[in-house]
Formats: sequence, C-alpha cells, structure tokens
Amino acid sequence: MFEDRQILLASEIMVLLGILFSFHVIIPYSIPQYVCSGLILFVSAEVLEGVNLSLLSRVMSSRLSRGTYNGGLLSTEAGTIARVIADGTITLAGFLGVGKLLNVTLLPSLLICVGSIIATCYTYNSLY
Repeated sequence: MFEDRQILLASEIMVLLGILFSFHVIIPYSIPQYVCSGLILFVSAEVLEGVNLSLLSRVMSSRLSRGTYNGGLLSTEAGTIARVIADGTITLAGFLGVGKLLNVTLLPSLLICVGSIIATCYTYNSLY
C-alpha cells in the first residue's frame, strides 16, 4: 500500500522523465524515442490524474457533489480550457518553424511539471 502523496510525487517525477526524454537535443529524433517517451508520459499522466482527483475529492466541498455544477463538470471544464490553451500554444509555436516546434511546445510542460514537483515537495506533509 502506498499513500496518495507518494504516488503523486512518483508519477510527477515519471512525467518529468517522459518530458525530458521527448526533447530533441543532440541525437536525431527517432521513432523509438517518440514511442517510449510518449508511453511514459501518457501512463504517468493518467496515474497522476487519478491521484489528483482522489486527493481533490477529500478536500472538496460537499456542495460540489450535488446538482448540475458538480465537481465532475468543473473538472471536465478545466480540462477543456487547458486543451484550448495548449492548442493556442502549439499554434503560436508553429510560427517559429517546424524544426523548433517540438522543443518549444514541450518547454511550458517542463516548467509546469518542475513547478508541480516543487509545490508537492513543499506541501508534502500536509497532503493526505
């Protein structure tokens, strides 16, 4: 048995590794690199989503579990807004050229992931 906060930190670190492995730096970007980094990133992000929702359900107001505007709807809407922002970021990054598109679109993810790991470490003892 693992605590939610342990799984949270471990999955955040795995997401970070997946993002770092996705960057095209020195060696030519290859199909195995894409598949492996995508697999690590996707599975870790799915685990992270489950743990985040589990932690959120413990601190969320009971009023958000009833009616039309419940926690599930708000979570879905937050995900939709995030996808719109990500699509806009990819579009803006495309203006820099195709050669830089991969690294430019991964940079915000890297910064958010590092910030999340720092925030998790800072609040680790207060997480359930």
